[in-house]
Amino acid sequence: MKPINPSSVSPTTRKVAAVLLTSLVAGMAAQASTDYGPAIWRPACDGKWYTTGYGHKFCVLHDMEGYYAYEVSPNSGLRGCGTGVSCHYAVNGKKDATSDYPAGEVTQFVRDAYYPWHARCWNQHSTGVEHEGFRSNPAWFTTEMYDATAALHVNLCNKFGIPKDRNHLVGHDEKSRSAWVSYANANLGVNATCNTHNDPGPYWDWTRLMNLINPPPPTGVTVDNSNAGFSVTGTWATGSSSTDKYGADYRYHSTAAVSEPAQWLAGVSGTKTVSAWWAQGSNRSATAAYHVYHSGGTTVVNVNQQANGGKWNSLGSFSMTTGKVLLSVWTATGYIVVADAIKWQ
Repeated sequence: MKPINPSSVSPTTRKVAAVLLTSLVAGMAAQASTDYGPAIWRPACDGKWYTTGYGHKFCVLHDMEGYYAYEVSPNSGLRGCGTGVSCHYAVNGKKDATSDYPAGEVTQFVRDAYYPWHARCWNQHSTGVEHEGFRSNPAWFTTEMYDATAALHVNLCNKFGIPKDRNHLVGHDEKSRSAWVSYANANLGVNATCNTHNDPGPYWDWTRLMNLINPPPPTGVTVDNSNAGFSVTGTWATGSSSTDKYGADYRYHSTAAVSEPAQWLAGVSGTKTVSAWWAQGSNRSATAAYHVYHSGGTTVVNVNQQANGGKWNSLGSFSMTTGKVLLSVWTATGYIVVADAIKWQ
């Protein structure tokens, strides 16, 4: 979105003036938003919003085609009374002067409950967030900006029950995506093509943003009992009848006062969460002892293999040097212990 700025003043001049103003007010305490704690409350000129609407059903993301420092300055841009535009929040992209605001800083202009003037006929159906920068230059779309706006939009979606998908997190230029136009016309109660803007543009990384909003499942290293890295000492039988096993089968051993452990070795380093998978049963040990080797020594974690089978069960997080885990059979007799799979992630 392009706020209406005086055409006689160049963008560079506006940036310099805004940064100078920033330094003048630097000593003033910033007021935190009561809607979203990480944001600073810098209200827009009174009345630059609708107090009623049709519900916040989707989120619209813009770029400013300008500078954050200008837009958050009193009586300027998105805050000032001299322009007919506003939005809920703005996110800074770069701190490109010593007196500039921090990269990723968030300002709130309009209360979440209201409907600012940011996207024509979508206004009374949506939230609006502006981002510093220019659609033709991806350098403005920084890591700090993506991280900040992802956290902000998670909060907005949770607050208003907005699905976290690309039908409900859209650009001001979403009219160019025909699938969304069809969806919006049918489901969001708006004219999907009433906007003529083209921001945030081709360099806005939607995949990156959506992965921050909906993080993919964590990846890790898994060693099953049939994989390289697994070994046993002594005589362990192979079983496959339990339906909650990991992979094709598992190994098991009667409990006894002998040192005949199963071992998983992954060769990982760094801080990892270690999880164990077993096939549960009433004949399993309730005190199966996993020995987790880490940089601080060895931690013994006793688990009840009579329950919680067929899923990953965390043994804790550790700073790893070798990624080594042992399962002991040396515990109360009359049961078996099951060695199935270990995961480091």
